[in-house]
Amino acid sequence: MNDFFFLAAGFGKRMQEWTHSIPKPLLKIDGITFLDFALYNAWKWGVHKSWINVHYLGDKIIEHLENFSEFPIKISFEKKEILGTAGGIRTAIGADSTQDFIVIYNPDTLLFPSETFQIRKQLPANSKIHLYLQPQPQETNNYTRISMSEDGRLRLGEGNFFYIGLALLDPKLLETIPLHSVADLSPIFKFAAANNQLTGELFDGNTLDLGEKELYESYLSRSVFGENKEDILRFVDRYLK
Repeated sequence: MNDFFFLAAGFGKRMQEWTHSIPKPLLKIDGITFLDFALYNAWKWGVHKSWINVHYLGDKIIEHLENFSEFPIKISFEKKEILGTAGGIRTAIGADSTQDFIVIYNPDTLLFPSETFQIRKQLPANSKIHLYLQPQPQETNNYTRISMSEDGRLRLGEGNFFYIGLALLDPKLLETIPLHSVADLSPIFKFAAANNQLTGELFDGNTLDLGEKELYESYLSRSVFGENKEDILRFVDRYLK
């Protein structure tokens, strides 16, 4: 069983008018919100407890999860200012987690694992951060390039892979960040890579990045979830009735 963290505090500016009155995690595709699908995946993978940070239109996410009881979830409302990825995680978790935990970085990147996919329970030896990767798509250069050695060690800024927004982290990495302070994960990733403590593996499945307005709109009339849709809807109906 894993602990999970769902990052959901961003402004969603790249979605433009779509997020003027709706936080990006609650945008729907094929009748299901980004957030609900991320929660469904965590449930399928075996979640022990979880956290979610909210800021922009955070009240709407809190209302959405009002009757959620499929697994423990603690909501951290960043009311004064958005704390960034690392600051948000550090403030929400505090001292609650001493084990490696999963971070779902971008709920707008839909993750479709294979039937045999099993998420890691622990970090590899001498690793502080473990990233799930896919090959760089030929049609875009928007992703940070990553190379991976035969033993799974990663280098940033070069290579033919990209990070899909699913990672396993050691909570000790965040202990030096003061609570309620602004901090991002990017420098921490770079520090881990420089110290040979950043590892990764290929994600066994497919992904769909809908984090841009044009991409999102191009899929609004498409079927995305296929034969799994009814199972996802049954999961969501248990707390949205």
